[in-house]
Amino acid sequence: MTRITKTIVLCAAIILVAAIGAVVYFYVLGGGVVGSNGQPRSFIFFPGGGESGSEGVGNESGQPAGADNGTGGPATTRFAQIIKEPAIGATLTQDESKILFYKRAGGNLFSADLNGENQENLSNLTIVGLVDVVWSPDRSMAALSYLEDRTMRRLIETVATTTTVFLPQNAAGPVWAPDISKRIGYIDRGNSGVRFVASDPRGKNIQTLHTSPVPDITALWPEKSTLLFLTPPTYLAPSLSFLLPIGKTAVSYVSARGLGLLPNGLATITAKSSVDANGTLLPLALVNKSGQLIAETRIATVVDKCVWNITGEALYCAVPNNPPGFLPDDWYKGKISFSDHFVTIDSRTGISADVGTDTGQSFDAINLFLDSKNQYLFFINKTDSTLWRLELQ
Repeated sequence: MTRITKTIVLCAAIILVAAIGAVVYFYVLGGGVVGSNGQPRSFIFFPGGGESGSEGVGNESGQPAGADNGTGGPATTRFAQIIKEPAIGATLTQDESKILFYKRAGGNLFSADLNGENQENLSNLTIVGLVDVVWSPDRSMAALSYLEDRTMRRLIETVATTTTVFLPQNAAGPVWAPDISKRIGYIDRGNSGVRFVASDPRGKNIQTLHTSPVPDITALWPEKSTLLFLTPPTYLAPSLSFLLPIGKTAVSYVSARGLGLLPNGLATITAKSSVDANGTLLPLALVNKSGQLIAETRIATVVDKCVWNITGEALYCAVPNNPPGFLPDDWYKGKISFSDHFVTIDSRTGISADVGTDTGQSFDAINLFLDSKNQYLFFINKTDSTLWRLELQ
């Protein structure tokens, strides 16, 4: 090999190594690649996802959590992505020592530590097309909804035994009774209207608790003796709701465009979300059992982005920053996504306080839940279905 040939080969090798280094830097380490939130993309497969567990997530400067922010102290964040894989139906175990969640890929039930570590597969049941999970109050059972051959099917899975019971084909909108009876209710739609049916978890001891000519309603079960029904929320027309003391006559409750309702665990106060005729979010209102206003707030969001603490005295919400579109319709249809900050609201006064604003990430939070000590607020990021944890002050 001549001296010229050797020189050419050496130069080619140097250029190749430099090219590989550039690819690693820009596409794996995130150097110079900017995500949709204007921050460097930290991981190519999960844009803006950050790190998991105790490592935390990136802060607003793009530095890793704990790095010096130039002010002499560490740049810290209380947000952590604890499950990077798309998840659904996350909740805490009854003793709150673990997280339970289903993986969207395969629909298997997993448990993990509160920081996402030590994942364990609890069920070998494969549920492709899982779209919704509703847990019983003691988190021992879950009603699962999934798509199969373009048909929505539903079953109940028991965590301890991984046994399953299928709900009737026409069952929709499953909801659990808020007591130890483990009764489950669902809407049964027929040609002449709908009925609300309750049964035990085996599908036995069926009772019809309500019939209605309204073809499209959803049900909440805020307390053992009372049901709450709503018509679909839309900005195009007022949505209706009515309370039904079981065994008695239904009474009108509240009405609003884009109506959403979220009773606290004691069924003493209900958070109400709504929009105006242009599809713009209005501030949340807090109402009592009679639908009378208890307190107004300055927080404009939908109740799907809120959760009550265990005492029912405080409401925690993810609040969209300058939300676009015709709401809530466009958001429910997946046409738009939000970028949220987080607040807590005093149920007695409606006064709010920030609990998570400087995130360094863009969240569209859903399926919020708290531990009983109000140490952590957990939520799913709707844009990628990853599970996050916010450490509360």
